Amino acid sequence: MPVNGELRHRIERALARFSPSWEGRDAARRAVALKMLILCELAGGRLRVVDALGLNDNTLDNYRHGKTEPRHSTLNMMAELAEVPIEYLGNDWSVEDGVIHFSTPEIPSAGFSEPSPIWDVADRIVIPAYEDLGSGQSSLERHDITWAAIPRGFWAILSVDPENMRVVSASGDSMSPTILDGAPMFVDIGDRKLEDGSVYLFDVGEELIARRVQRLVDGSLELLPDNLERYRPQHVLKDGLRELKVVGRVCAASRIL
Repeated sequence: MPVNGELRHRIERALARFSPSWEGRDAARRAVALKMLILCELAGGRLRVVDALGLNDNTLDNYRHGKTEPRHSTLNMMAELAEVPIEYLGNDWSVEDGVIHFSTPEIPSAGFSEPSPIWDVADRIVIPAYEDLGSGQSSLERHDITWAAIPRGFWAILSVDPENMRVVSASGDSMSPTILDGAPMFVDIGDRKLEDGSVYLFDVGEELIARRVQRLVDGSLELLPDNLERYRPQHVLKDGLRELKVVGRVCAASRIL
């Protein structure tokens, strides 16, 4: 996406102002701060954004400085305001010579295989992986484990503990186009806090399903499929949250989430 004239100058000035504060922050936090910075300028600047989204100046500046991260819903509203396709939020962003680049992040192959003593895994971490969950048994513990050897640098991008990670093959198109059928999903089983806007894997008895979480003001939840043309949201009452079996947060699939 080319940006010219005053818009290009505004983005470059904002980068010069905010990017020094990203030093020392993890890659994921820097990536979100860059997206917020660019979206703010594409949307017409700070005043228009705080007015349209009901933010205050300090909150927006904290996002752009990388001090805090916005909710997924806030990023979506920013993208809509800036007229940037929402699916671009899952891409890697960069700015060079007046052009904003949206590149699909490279997710390493899950490398499903039995571990072998002859593997050269000095630069990789081997984690449990599950290829076929279509047998009517949803719990991971009831399935045979294969293994995935993932480059160490990938975990720095996700900012997660590899010890808590599992690789699970997606089944079906309920989360399309975010997660495609058969795509390896990287699931953090240590994160079950159901953060608003994040995607989680749930054990619903006969299968595992991935759904996006939306928290409601009465304490209940909506479990949202991204493919709303074919699937309906599921409402979970506040009293029913204890019965909800959360496997973990889906951190990446065909893209970083």
